[in-house]
Amino acid sequence: MKSLTKKLQWPDGFKLYDKLFFGIAFVFAFFFMSHPDLWETANHSYVFLESVFSGNFMNFYEFCAAHNNSYYYINVANYNIMIYMLFGLWELPVFIFNHIFGLPLNEMFIIYWAKIVCVGFFTGCGYMVKRLCMELGLKESKASLAAMFFIFNPVAFFSPMAMGQYDTLCLFFTLWALCLYVKGDMTKFSLIMGVGVVFKFFPLLILVPLVLVREKKILNIIKYGIMSLWLYIPTTLLFWGRTGNAAVFTQAMINRMFQVTDNMGMREIPVFILLYALVVFVSFLYVPKNKKTGDYLAVYIPMAVFCLLFNYIYWHPQWLVLMIPFVVITTQLQENKAPWYYMDIVMAAGFFLFALYNYSSQTGAVLFDGGLLCHLFGVQVITSPDWRPLADFMVNIPYVWITTPVLFTGSIIGNIVLKLPVGNGSLADRLSDKSQYDKIPDKVFLYGIFVIGFFGFWLAPSLLELINAIGVI
Repeated sequence: MKSLTKKLQWPDGFKLYDKLFFGIAFVFAFFFMSHPDLWETANHSYVFLESVFSGNFMNFYEFCAAHNNSYYYINVANYNIMIYMLFGLWELPVFIFNHIFGLPLNEMFIIYWAKIVCVGFFTGCGYMVKRLCMELGLKESKASLAAMFFIFNPVAFFSPMAMGQYDTLCLFFTLWALCLYVKGDMTKFSLIMGVGVVFKFFPLLILVPLVLVREKKILNIIKYGIMSLWLYIPTTLLFWGRTGNAAVFTQAMINRMFQVTDNMGMREIPVFILLYALVVFVSFLYVPKNKKTGDYLAVYIPMAVFCLLFNYIYWHPQWLVLMIPFVVITTQLQENKAPWYYMDIVMAAGFFLFALYNYSSQTGAVLFDGGLLCHLFGVQVITSPDWRPLADFMVNIPYVWITTPVLFTGSIIGNIVLKLPVGNGSLADRLSDKSQYDKIPDKVFLYGIFVIGFFGFWLAPSLLELINAIGVI
């Protein structure tokens, strides 16, 4: 389709003031917030370049572990080499410039330089959301609006923009692969999924049931599974036994899927693995009755799998960006969208309250320590004797902590159950009647979700935490 080649653009009806509002929010988050993980990965990638140009490419992980440099990082290099190659390629002009003029690494600059990669792929994910929506039959104007609902969904926006995390790399290739899946090109789907797998293993969780929905012949299933590992296997074998603690780090991530269990009498059963196994088996049994249902499953299955995953593991806040495009796209495919827009606000509330409580030293005002307030003015929350995380206050508010999981889990279960395809629609559409709901424009909902979710549940309380830490109140 020729229209799929069009760039990501503002949806119809967006005025200059709309573009200024969302543009300023985008720029503000880019410059004023960041998580130390990005700082570490940016510096690890610079060490990668030093290893390559000193003729010690194979010793990169060992050099990071030895830490014979002045660069900031606490953890060793834990990721697949492709992450450091990607960031290293982006940092190459900086590396060359520094060596030509004999300059040391400017770590403040390299953080922002590396964050462009995260934000660039995040924007690319927005384009892929638009493209996928159009493959699923939405008009370009509706697809562009879906991209905006993804980019400015508070949970998605928080990961690359406020935290500066790079799970968007994995997500970009996953969404690209799904565009090919809807087209019916299973070979390219598996190969592109294989690129996403080297950044994080999460795409494998959705690849398995998606392949089983389309393919029932065992040899073909095995073929697509092997094809999805085309990049992971050689890059892993290349540094086999030389990555230090990286294997332990990966194993710890996998172990999370087995930690939440239910007592079944004779033994403890890992809940996520049990539910995931059911999804896999149903996918193998099920044959879609028509193309529309089959295409809908291309986004419903990833949404259901990631919702189950993040409901039954101890997650890091940045991971949830992987779930949001599928929540957004399945909403756009509903006949009645209004209830789901309200549900997005509930999900954002549960997410931020959860994150602020469980990661009080990583997700609140301390994110400003990685931005311009710290770099230019020396404002640092984490070292302030007056700093008190929001979690200290939340525990004193009756029922907040016990209610927060209800908000988060309720929105997740609601998406899984009520968006289940039934007949020619979803269970939610069978239950509801859109004529009974307020006729609120989609753009107003977009403002409401972003402002209430990101500003109300994260930025406002984090700013209060910040000004308290610096002694203003």
